[in-house]
Formats: sequence, C-alpha cells, structure tokens
Amino acid sequence: IGIARRKPQGEQLDQANPVRNDETGLWQCPFCLKNDFPELSDVWNHFDAGSCPGQATGVKLRLDNGISGYIYIKNISDKNVSNPEERVGINQLIHCRIMKIDVERFSVDCTSKSSDLADKNFEWRPQRDPYYDQEQEDKDLQAEAELKKNKQRQTYIKRVIVHPAFHNISYMEAEKVMANMDQGEVIVRPSSKGADHLTITWKVSDKIY
Repeated sequence: IGIARRKPQGEQLDQANPVRNDETGLWQCPFCLKNDFPELSDVWNHFDAGSCPGQATGVKLRLDNGISGYIYIKNISDKNVSNPEERVGINQLIHCRIMKIDVERFSVDCTSKSSDLADKNFEWRPQRDPYYDQEQEDKDLQAEAELKKNKQRQTYIKRVIVHPAFHNISYMEAEKVMANMDQGEVIVRPSSKGADHLTITWKVSDKIY
C-alpha cells in the first residue's frame, strides 16, 4: 500500500545533521533521505515548511484476503535497509510470513527476511518429531543443491567466431545483455545442441526474446 513514516519533531529538527554528497554537491535530508537540495538552507526550508514526511519506519501492505499488514523496517531484509522505497514499491507483490496477529485491530505484523521465509531454524513451523531423520534431510538437500549446480554449468561449447553479433554466452546471460539493447537487435551464440549449431536470440520487445 505504501511506506509508513514518522515526521520529525522539535528536538529532532534542532539536532538534524544534513549531509552533503561530495560527488553531486547536493544536500540530503537526514530523515526522508531526499537528496536533491542545492543548498544547505534548502534543507532547513524543507523542515520549516513541514514538507519533510519523516523517517521511514516500515511498509504498509494488504494481504490477499484483504487484511491490513505491516512490516517493520528491521524485518524487510536480512541486510540493513534505510530506505524501503529502494526495496519495494506500491502494488508490488511481497512474499512474507506472518509474525503476529492483532485481533483487536484486525491486522498482522509480517516479515520478508529471507532467513525467516526459509525458516532454517524452525522458528515458525511446528516442532520436529524427536525421531525425525535430520541427517538424512541434510544429505538430500545437499544432493539437490549439487544437482542444481550441475544443471547450471555451461552446456555449450565455446566457439571462435569473428562477428559483432556473436557472443560466447548462455541464454540467461544473453537476456541480461539484451536488457540494454534496442528492439530488433540480435545476439548470435553457441547452441547446446553441439559445435555444428548456432542459436540466435532476438529482442522482440522489453523482456520478450
């Protein structure tokens, strides 16, 4: 739905310490992180006019069933997040886990941390049976990871071809390169069918190849 913020008050404003970006020469508000102020005085005018929305405290969201939810900024990611707008956007689908249900407010607190979603420490799922074979599960997971790793290994033979459109890359790598190319451009690359084949990846439109 949007980003929740807390507007700075009295003492916070008095003790504010705007930061200047040495590369751009512009000033940044220490609360809302707006960073396009030409002069230091513009930051103080930003405060005085009451136009600073304040520091981000979390993300407001709505579950599929219509119930309101909230992710505190510390629970957005395992990495430190200072500006949630760099991680999420309005109407963006977020995979999260419910941490707490507030029955009176009809809302939930959630987490979108990768560690919480994976729940490797079994903090969220029911406790394992005392006879559960954890050792066997670890072996199965390791075997699965090895299989996945082998599938991702290079499946084509590198070729020596002098042509501006030719690249010794896989399809996934070609997708990344073509993201910055114009519509209609092509990449010629090795084929997984063998040394006597070539594959052409053609950019029809953005994200369509």
